Amino acid sequence: MKLNNKISSIKILSLAFVILISTPISISAKSTLQDNSDAKVNEMTNKLAKKLLLTKNQEEKVKNILNEYFTGLENISGNGSVEEKVREIADAKIGDIFDNKQKMKFDIIREDWWELTNN
Repeated sequence: MKLNNKISSIKILSLAFVILISTPISISAKSTLQDNSDAKVNEMTNKLAKKLLLTKNQEEKVKNILNEYFTGLENISGNGSVEEKVREIADAKIGDIFDNKQKMKFDIIREDWWELTNN
């Protein structure tokens, strides 16, 4: 009987240990993903700001749209057609905040700029 209790205790302790170890790893992974997304958002916004001479208001709007985009990708990862649709929506929203001259410049750099999401 004591042997069974010891085995059960060991199993419970092992399970508790695994839970304690995996929780910080999961939190750390999410934190790293968020840090990577924040870095990408800043990099992409800065590139657009330089190329298109964005106002501060436009920069904030681009950042918000890109944050929505990366959050959307995290929620649907693995489904290519849905990922493409999320990108198209973000692209349209971003295009809507530009004046005509900025839109023409954005049309020229669009594909290279979106490639930054893959780096």
